[in-house]
Amino acid sequence: MPKGEPFRRVTVVGLARTGRALVEALAPRGARLFVSEGRALTPEEREFLRAHGAAWEEGGHTDRALEADLLVPSPGVPSHAPLLQEAQRRGIPILAEIELAFRLARPAVLVAVTGTNGKTTTTELVGAILRAAGRDPVVAGNIGRPAVSTVDEVQGRPWVLEVSSYQLEWTEAFRPQVAVWLNFAPDHLDHHGTLAAYFAAKARILARQTEEDWAVLPPDLLARLSPRAQAVDYSGVELPEGWGEGLVPHLRDDLRAAWAAAGCAFPELQAAPPPYERVAPALRQPHRMEVVGEIGGIPFVDDSKGTNAHATAAALAAIEGPVVLILGGRHKGGGYEDLLPLLRAKARACVLIGESQDYFAALLAPTGVPYQPAGDPDDALRRAYRLARPGDTVLLSPACASFDQFRDYAHRGEAFQAAFQKLARGH
Repeated sequence: MPKGEPFRRVTVVGLARTGRALVEALAPRGARLFVSEGRALTPEEREFLRAHGAAWEEGGHTDRALEADLLVPSPGVPSHAPLLQEAQRRGIPILAEIELAFRLARPAVLVAVTGTNGKTTTTELVGAILRAAGRDPVVAGNIGRPAVSTVDEVQGRPWVLEVSSYQLEWTEAFRPQVAVWLNFAPDHLDHHGTLAAYFAAKARILARQTEEDWAVLPPDLLARLSPRAQAVDYSGVELPEGWGEGLVPHLRDDLRAAWAAAGCAFPELQAAPPPYERVAPALRQPHRMEVVGEIGGIPFVDDSKGTNAHATAAALAAIEGPVVLILGGRHKGGGYEDLLPLLRAKARACVLIGESQDYFAALLAPTGVPYQPAGDPDDALRRAYRLARPGDTVLLSPACASFDQFRDYAHRGEAFQAAFQKLARGH
């Protein structure tokens, strides 16, 4: 455990990717680990826990989980979960995995990126800029490897973390030297309960910064916040010559924010930017406006990473011409009314998927935008193709979480890409 920390008995709540990383990181540091998992564990998971000397419970959470000096919840566990509520009532500390990682790691500099949308692309861009400039960064967090998995290798190197509101809400000392907050729009209200609670969780990225640090923000957040750090409006940042030509607005914004963050971390880059061709590949993220192919003059675009209304609005705005939109999944409790003007203007029709079909049918009914319910991905793509005309785009940008039908947004995107291949072969 971190030097000076009183946490010897640690309960990890949830054994997904983050939970496993915590076990792997904390077991060698002498923590007595207990894992509390609501579902049944697999034989492989039980063997993994035995190998690391961890005790566990499965199929629910009991008071055994509270026999601890510290609880570390997996990011998807909401703060209103009964186990966490009872831990707070008893005064048991609760910390995020990124908080523990921060206390363990000794990076040269920490750049943390959050926002409702664009986090992954911007984080990858910061990493690509620093890599192209020979700074050898470690990129981790919500983007892929949990931060705690990288605390040993990041010693003396730049650390670039994507951080979500789920992770930030349980931070205390977490202090990035460069904090990037890209944007804010309604999202995750099913997890946080209110828009104010979601905003407060995001704002924790700035909470421990000092006048020596940097906060990279858009103008609307600068108008709402008074960060102690030195503030940079990334919308006004000038890109190096030849960078970002032809990019759609939201990607150009991500590139500006990343360039601003890299320049705050390493000011000397401003005078000697790395070659853009070594940075540009980071703009292409899987399942984010990924063109899968074309059938009969109709392109099919996978934007499964569009998991909220703000992201889907950006996707619609980036496409010229009419769109047949595949929409739905597990909705997040609000913000969807903002989509309606764009849908009226651009959607030839919508194909509704997942458990939110009735919700979106009621939302779309007054707009006059035609819609059809669909079943599996094969059915959704067949319906979308029949509704589309040459020159239209079939766009999967569901504006919802995927967990009603899929493991995650990547699994959803892969399923729709497989459905496209079937449709293309049968056409």
